[in-house]
Amino acid sequence: MPSRRTVLTLLGTAGIGAIAGCSSLGQQAGYVQLKSIEVRYSEDNERHAKILLRVSLSEPAGEEKPQVDWLDEEWSDHFETLHEPVVSESLDEAIQREYDEVRYIIGVCSPSGSDEGCRNAETSRDDFNRVQVHDRVTASYGDSHISVQDVDGKWEFEKRSCVALC
Repeated sequence: MPSRRTVLTLLGTAGIGAIAGCSSLGQQAGYVQLKSIEVRYSEDNERHAKILLRVSLSEPAGEEKPQVDWLDEEWSDHFETLHEPVVSESLDEAIQREYDEVRYIIGVCSPSGSDEGCRNAETSRDDFNRVQVHDRVTASYGDSHISVQDVDGKWEFEKRSCVALC
């Protein structure tokens, strides 16, 4: 009969394996549909949040450059290319000095294209810079965080066929 210590060790190892297995279930291949920089700050003893930049899919998807949905004018000249934003270390430091909290957000959608297949979550500045809207990616999810595993070119969106009224 195994000792109590052996049983506990085996259970602990099995638990870690189960957690690792669950983490891999959060992996998704798809396309980047959103990039956003959101900040929080305090003013007059109140907490505020605002978006500095938000870029999303072109309409129709993949036909044009990604569209800039929102741009805070104060930060407009800090980005080399608004449609494909990248945040340098010096820009990150400037934003960090100005605000209490900075969140880099990306959204990844599965090929099904349903809203349920899309997840928007915080990511690292490195992963934010690594991807652009319309990119084909493999990402994993943990809690409320997205981590990019792989970037494999641009997503091939289905061309919308013209039916009846064209």
